[in-house]
Amino acid sequence: MKNLLIALFTILCFSVANAQNFSFDYGKVSKADIDLKEYDKDKTAEAVVIYDKGSSYFRQNINSGFDLIFERSKRIKILKEAGIEYAEIEIPFYREGNIYEKIYDLKACTYNFEDGRLNRTELQADSWNDGIYNDYWMVRKIAMPNVKAGSIIEFTYKISSQYVFNLRDWEFQSKIPTIYSEYTAAMIPFYEYIYLAQRTGTSLKKESYTDKSSHEFARIEYKDVINKFSMSDIPAFNSEDYITSINDYIIKLDFQLAKINYPNGGDKEIMTTWPKMIKEYSVHPDFGKYVKKCESSASKIIDLNALKDKTATEKFDYIVSYVKNNYSWNEYNGKYASKSANDIVKDKYGNAADLNLLTIGLLRAAGIDATPVLISTRENGKVSDNYPFTHYFNYVILMANIDGKNVLSDATDSNVANNRIPSRCINDRGLLIDPDQDVKWIGLQCKFPSISALDFTIDPAKETSNVMVRSFASEYKAFRLKSIIGDDKNKLDDYLEERDYKIDRADFSEISDKSKEFRYEYDLTMTPESINEKLYIKPFLNKSLQDNPLNQPSRSYPIDMTYPTKSILTSNIIIPEGYELDYQPENYKIKNNLFELNYSVEQIEDRIRVILLTDFKESVYDASDYSKIQFYFNEIVKRGNEKIVLKKI
Repeated sequence: MKNLLIALFTILCFSVANAQNFSFDYGKVSKADIDLKEYDKDKTAEAVVIYDKGSSYFRQNINSGFDLIFERSKRIKILKEAGIEYAEIEIPFYREGNIYEKIYDLKACTYNFEDGRLNRTELQADSWNDGIYNDYWMVRKIAMPNVKAGSIIEFTYKISSQYVFNLRDWEFQSKIPTIYSEYTAAMIPFYEYIYLAQRTGTSLKKESYTDKSSHEFARIEYKDVINKFSMSDIPAFNSEDYITSINDYIIKLDFQLAKINYPNGGDKEIMTTWPKMIKEYSVHPDFGKYVKKCESSASKIIDLNALKDKTATEKFDYIVSYVKNNYSWNEYNGKYASKSANDIVKDKYGNAADLNLLTIGLLRAAGIDATPVLISTRENGKVSDNYPFTHYFNYVILMANIDGKNVLSDATDSNVANNRIPSRCINDRGLLIDPDQDVKWIGLQCKFPSISALDFTIDPAKETSNVMVRSFASEYKAFRLKSIIGDDKNKLDDYLEERDYKIDRADFSEISDKSKEFRYEYDLTMTPESINEKLYIKPFLNKSLQDNPLNQPSRSYPIDMTYPTKSILTSNIIIPEGYELDYQPENYKIKNNLFELNYSVEQIEDRIRVILLTDFKESVYDASDYSKIQFYFNEIVKRGNEKIVLKKI
C-alpha cells in the first residue's frame, strides 16, 4: 500500500481557534502546533513533545480473567534538522516463552505545512521491524515517513497484555522538553498496585475518583478507581558523561503489583519482604535448584579429583576460567537460568544467569563457598532497598569466599579478570541470595584504580616529526582494550588508524597475562606546526583530553565514573640541531582527597620532558562536587594541550 498523502486546507485542520493553544488529541492539529518554530522555554531544543498521553485499564477476557490494556498517543514537533532522530519510534512489548503482548490499533503519520496546506503522510501498514531486546522484552521499531525540520509527527497504539504485573511505568521526561504529559491508571479491586514517584517534586498533579460505570466479575460488582497524573512544561533531561542510567534520574512513575485479591475471598501478597524474596530465589527451579543440579553434575563437567591438591585460589581461578573458556555468553542479561543444567552443558552457551549459576555449582562442588548475588546492571538503574520488588534486578553475579576474603566474579567475559566483574555490573550494590544469613547487601563499587599511560618520544624536524608511542593500561581500561583488540595485529592497526595520525608501525610490545595489563606500541610521522622559524609542538599530540565532558552549568545527580582512573602522559621531545627552547608552560599542581593533577615541564640537556598525571580518586562523586570536578576537567584540557615552542638559533 502506497503512502497516503492527503492535502488538507489549513482552516479545516485546526482543532482550536485560539492560536495560543496546543491540541492534545490525536488527529487534531492546532495552529499553535504548526506555528511552533522555537520552544520559548528551551531555545536550544531540537524537538519538543507537544503531548504524551497514556492510559492503562483492565478488560475481561474469554478465559474468565483480565487482560491489561495500555494505550498511548504522542505528538512531537521537529524544530531543527538534528531533531529528526526523534522520528524513530520504539515500542517495547513483553514476552515469556511464546506468549507475547499484542500491539494493535497502531497508527502514525507525519504532518508538513507546505504552500498554505497541511499535508499528512500516513505510516504504511506493517512498515516496522520487531527485534529482540533481551530474554523478556521485544521492541517494535518505526521510522516515521517524510520527516524534516518543521514536521509534526504523531502516533498512537494499544497493547494487550496477559501479564497483569506489567502495569506500564510512565516517564514524564525525555531528552527533549515536553509541553504536556498525562498518564491515567484505572484500578480494579482484584489487583492492588503501589507507585513510586521519582523526582516529580511539587509539579506532579494527581486526581483520583471513582468511575460512574459499574462492572461485574465472578458475581462481584465493582467500579474502576481512576488515578490521573499530569505534568506540564517538563524540561529536557540533559544527559552528560559519567552517569549510570537515565532511569535513575528522569522524572517518572514506577508501578508494581503489590497484592492480588481473589473473588473467592483469598489473596496473595506480591510485595514481599527481602527475607521472603531470598528464600523464594533459593528454591526457584531456575535459580537455587538450578545451582544444586549443576553442583550434583559437576563431576561430569570437570575433573574434581584434579583439584583436590590445589589451593582455594587455584581452584577458583581454574573453575571460573574453565567456564569462561568453554561456554559462551549470548549477550543476554538474566536473573534466571534460561535452560536446564543438562542443556547448558550440551549447548555450551547461555545468558548471564546460565553461566554464573553454573559456575557457582561447580565452585561448591570443589569445596568453595560461592553464593549468587542479584544485581541491576548500570543500564537498568539502581535498586531501592525500601521496596522489595524482584523487578529491580536483571542480572546475577557470584561471590566466592577465598581464604576468608569475599571475591566478586562473573563468568561471561574472558577479557575481565576472574576476581573482577564487568563494568556494566558495577552499580551501587547487590542482594546476597543466602537463606541462611540475614539480609545482606554487597557493595559493587570498584576501589582499584584503572591506570593508563602513554609515553611519547618526539623527534621533530622542519618537515616531519617522528613519534614513537608506548601504551600501557591496567584493570578496566585493559579489559576494554582486550575486548576490542585482543592479540590480533590487524585489529590493533584498525584501532589506531581510527584514532590517530597515519601509523607507520604498530605491534604488541609485550603479551601480558590476560588478567593483568595490556601493552602495545606504535610509530607515526606528523608535520609539525611551523611559523616564522618556530616549531609549535603539542607534547601529547591529540591524545590528551580535548573537551570537557561536563558542560552543564550545574547537576543534580552524581558523577559516576564507574571506577577510579589514573592517567600518566609522558613526552620526551628531542630538541633538533639548530633549535633551542623558546617557551615552556609553567608547572602546575592540584592535590586533595578527590583529585590529583601534576603537570611538569623540564629541560634535560637536549630533551624536554613533559609529564601530565591525573588521578580521579573516587569512582562516584556527589552532585555537590560537580563544579569542582568540572574545574578539574578544564585544567586537564588546558594543560594537556599546552604547546612547547622551539625557535631556530
